[in-house]
Amino acid sequence: MSGGGTAPAMKMSDVFILVSISILVGSLIMHSWPEPEYLSNDVSHSKNLSLSEGDKINMQFSASNATTVTISLGGEVVEEIVMAENSEDDFVHEIKSSKDYNLVISVNGEDNTSITEVVISIDRQSMLDKIVYPVGVLLLVFGLYKRKEEKELESSKEEILDAEIDV
Repeated sequence: MSGGGTAPAMKMSDVFILVSISILVGSLIMHSWPEPEYLSNDVSHSKNLSLSEGDKINMQFSASNATTVTISLGGEVVEEIVMAENSEDDFVHEIKSSKDYNLVISVNGEDNTSITEVVISIDRQSMLDKIVYPVGVLLLVFGLYKRKEEKELESSKEEILDAEIDV
């Protein structure tokens, strides 16, 4: 510690509890908080995705002015959506084959002031990205078990009495 002080060592149960809660909160934020992208005539959105067969890409669009949204996946145009002023639209695309894709979303609005908001989320067929939840829960349960065990050990140390036996 700075200032020449000392601190007691952190208990192993506290380490497990801290790590598990960090994993659970981080994965919850990562899975449930997609950031919206804001697109205009001169700003398109490009993203590289590694997708498996059966995965679904969900897109939610919200346009401020009349605009045409073009969605390209892997170099080919998948969909063109014509949107009216202040309208919202959803698009879902299911992946047919497993590979790496380049998703490009571009807009062509009436004027250069039109802004289109898009929120992209991916529903994966395999639950591999959700494995962090059971790992976090297992670490948390193990940390709580270790804490209980440490407390029992501390309380049993206090009950030990020294005795002298005369023979």
